[in-house]
Amino acid sequence: MLCWPLFGTDRWGSYFAASIMGVNVFRMLVIGLGIWKDEATVKSMSRFGDYRELLRGPLYYAVTITLASIIYWRNSPISIAAICNLCAGDGMADVVGRRFGAKKLPYNKNKSYAGSIAMASFGFLSSIG
Repeated sequence: MLCWPLFGTDRWGSYFAASIMGVNVFRMLVIGLGIWKDEATVKSMSRFGDYRELLRGPLYYAVTITLASIIYWRNSPISIAAICNLCAGDGMADVVGRRFGAKKLPYNKNKSYAGSIAMASFGFLSSIG
């Protein structure tokens, strides 16, 4: 999103900017389906080191940013808020959840209350800031 001013304001600018995330979507698909092996990517984007995890959260994350770039482009606060929420909220949820997340959610033992609160708090703050 910080690079959006480098692209044109017309519709083709949004497609070109989204193509960068689109490449990541394609990469996650081929790695997640087991077509291409890349252990470094799997370790950096998964919780348990399973390549199939890339087909869940990381893929949804990249698809959401790609679609926000194409549909809303530069003139909508919706896309800016969505991308800020994803980047700040998700990043801080991981950090806070790993450090302070002893108490787990009852419906998902891989997630914690601390991480969920950090996601909501930092996502909200970055969206309005």
